[in-house]
Amino acid sequence: MIAGVQVLDQGGEPVGVELALLPVGELKVQLTWQVAGMKGTGSDSYTAAGVLVPHHRTLSMAELFAGGHTSSRPEEPRYTAALSGYLALPLLGPILGLAQAALELTHERLSKGKPLSVSLYPSAAAAPSVQLAMAEAASLIDTATLHALRGATDLDAAVAEARVLDLPARARILMDTAVAARRAREAVDLLLTVGGASSFAEANPLQRIWRDLETASRHALASDTLNREVYGRALLGIEEPISLMV
Repeated sequence: MIAGVQVLDQGGEPVGVELALLPVGELKVQLTWQVAGMKGTGSDSYTAAGVLVPHHRTLSMAELFAGGHTSSRPEEPRYTAALSGYLALPLLGPILGLAQAALELTHERLSKGKPLSVSLYPSAAAAPSVQLAMAEAASLIDTATLHALRGATDLDAAVAEARVLDLPARARILMDTAVAARRAREAVDLLLTVGGASSFAEANPLQRIWRDLETASRHALASDTLNREVYGRALLGIEEPISLMV
């Protein structure tokens, strides 16, 4: 298990955060993952008491996120890349997939002639309000995808050139992650409205997509508020005192 641990000085004051490699056999798992969404991840808690971790099984969190640390494997240039983007961007894979699935499911229902309740439209697809919502949802998903691709492209280009991204560039990747997650969530919200109250029937896969996306898009690494703060400080040249991620 790789765990983030707080390092204390002799007086018990925190001086940093490190990653520690812990033997699973010395940990106790606690079944705490009881959530509305993302039930299948099994993200339970664990405790460790009195576990001795040798220095060679620890890494500085700050150095990993900053990138450029010396690698014992020069043939693996990604080892020197800033970790922040590589941790944040992969969250968008399932988030974008969920949003795209919601769009496809909604399109399928509309193509089968789903009526628009309490209206004179024999088919919901004929309603301008539904047409506008579908266009907006599709565009939001496209926007989210483009932000994700820009962040990934920046990371790959830096690695290919053996170049470490500076703080503004790393902060922008965090911002791209937050924007993509928010736009995907907004798209699914529109699609749920198109589907109406029946979207939340337990037999309807849209309600599971909604639960999973609402949970996943609020992961700390995709934080809409904190990542905006980080990016804003980077744009203004203000020293970053808050986030561990950049």
